[in-house]
Amino acid sequence: MVALSLKIGVGNVVKTMQFEPSTMVYDACRIIRERVPEAQLGQPNDYGLFLSDEDPKKGIWLEAGKALDYYMLRNGDTLDYKKKQRPLKIRMLDGTVKTVMVDDSKIVSDMLMTICARIGITNYDEYSLVRDIGEEKKEETTGTLKKDKTLLRDDKKMEKLKQKLHTDDE
Repeated sequence: MVALSLKIGVGNVVKTMQFEPSTMVYDACRIIRERVPEAQLGQPNDYGLFLSDEDPKKGIWLEAGKALDYYMLRNGDTLDYKKKQRPLKIRMLDGTVKTVMVDDSKIVSDMLMTICARIGITNYDEYSLVRDIGEEKKEETTGTLKKDKTLLRDDKKMEKLKQKLHTDDE
C-alpha cells in the first residue's frame, strides 16, 4: 500500500509524518507520541486527533477504533494532536455558574450525561444544553417588533390593494 503523508500539528509545531492508510487512529496517536517530543505531555488517553475545517466551528475528532482510511484523508491533510478535555462553564437556572471538564470528542448527549453526573443531577434525560447569548445580541436576532418601532405602511399601496379587493366591510 501507498503511505499516507499527513501534517500533524502539536501545539505550535507541525510535522509531516507517513502512515499506512489502514493504521488505526489509536496506533497513529501512539506513533505521534513516540516520535514528537512535544506530544509527550500528559496522559495518552487525554489526547486525540482532530481533523479541522476551514470554518473554525467545524471539524471532527477521529475515533480511536477506526482506521485512517475511514476518514478519506488525502496526502497533505493536517491533523491536530490535541487534548480532548476542556473546562466548560455552565450557567444553571438559578444563575450560578459551574465549571465542568468535558471530553470534546464525545457527542453532546454523552457530554450531558457527564455534566449531570458531576453536578449531581440524576435524570439527565430532562435536561439539555443551550448556548448563552448576550442580551444585546438577543435583541438583534429576534424577529419581533421592538416597542419603540412600528410598521410603516405605504398608504398609496394600501389604497391600490383596497381597490383590487372588494369586501363587505367597505
